[in-house]
Amino acid sequence: MDAIRDAFTAELFEMMKGEIQGLKHDPRMMELWRASLTENFVAAVHYLERDTPTALLEAPGAALAYARASAQRDIPLAPLVRAHRLGHARFLEVAMKYVSLLEPRQQVPTLVDLVNRSARVVDLVADQMILAYEEEHDRWLSRRGGMQQHWVTEVLAGTPVDVQRAEKVLRYGLDGRHLAAVVWVDAAVPLDQVVARFDEVRCLMAAELDAAGRSLLVPTDEREARLWFSVGGAADLCSIRGAFESASTGARVACGRFGTGLSGFRASMKQAELVKAVVLAGGDRHRVPVVCYDDVAPVALMAGDVDELRRFVGDVLGDLAGAGERNEWLRETLREFLVRNRSYVATAEAMILHRNTIQYRVGQAMELCGQDFDDPDAVFKVQTALEACRWMAPAVLRAQK
Repeated sequence: MDAIRDAFTAELFEMMKGEIQGLKHDPRMMELWRASLTENFVAAVHYLERDTPTALLEAPGAALAYARASAQRDIPLAPLVRAHRLGHARFLEVAMKYVSLLEPRQQVPTLVDLVNRSARVVDLVADQMILAYEEEHDRWLSRRGGMQQHWVTEVLAGTPVDVQRAEKVLRYGLDGRHLAAVVWVDAAVPLDQVVARFDEVRCLMAAELDAAGRSLLVPTDEREARLWFSVGGAADLCSIRGAFESASTGARVACGRFGTGLSGFRASMKQAELVKAVVLAGGDRHRVPVVCYDDVAPVALMAGDVDELRRFVGDVLGDLAGAGERNEWLRETLREFLVRNRSYVATAEAMILHRNTIQYRVGQAMELCGQDFDDPDAVFKVQTALEACRWMAPAVLRAQK
């Protein structure tokens, strides 16, 4: 089992994503989930191999961290436990196939031992995971922002909610015109400074938006928070970008569109979450501190299924969809060329390059792409794929061979 660890955990992770409802996570939570799955596997193999006493068995740190992060986000406990049991069942199913390689007299005792001892591992780890979840959930709700997070989750769920009670707890009016944003703080910022950075971002944005009433800031974990502002009709998002460029907050912001009433409160945050997914997929390539929904709307609408988007990009761009620095500047040159109505002169001016360089790059890019650039439908697909690469590479690219 240890020899097939990477392939097994990758297959199990994909199977769990398809079979378990309620675990639709953002990229950060997906990584925590994946790490939890891998460390659980390693711990199980270590326990079975070394005959460790049950009393000494401790749940892996990544599994407990994932349980706590889930509690902070109000993710139900049931899907987490189901994922744990599903992993156990799949582990046994695969491990039992190797028992047939043993001598006949060893097979039955080995099966009995495998089933009994793996069940003890699962029970002990599950007990510790549930305890960590419940303690964190209680702690989170008891904190100042915990109750707000609970009510925000209720409002965002779209189910019937007691609006007056929600407004009282949140101390924020749900009517009027809203702008929602997600803010997250760089890992380089010490944890004891994160809350101060959140407040700094809130004050900066409120001033630039000329917010009409109270703003609402609700932390979702140690380095991330949701923000809402009640704004008037003259608010302008462009001013926020300028303010962030001159301020060193160590934070990044994803903004939704302006929305009115309860539906606008929800829609603006949904848009902000999509923008955050696009920005996170692009990694450190885009260090713009503020990205708005209108900047990335077409890509954001496709960001919910990165695997399918990667296939689309590969089908449309062909060899141009490969990772690597050369392909990156070829894609960007072709994108600029198509945006500027295929003008070599305008593209050269925009990219501050010689016209001959642009011609060479465009020719290389078109050849690698392999599309018919006289076909308007093909050109539209190419532009869409290039825009996805612009924001979400390397997540949507093929790995280098």
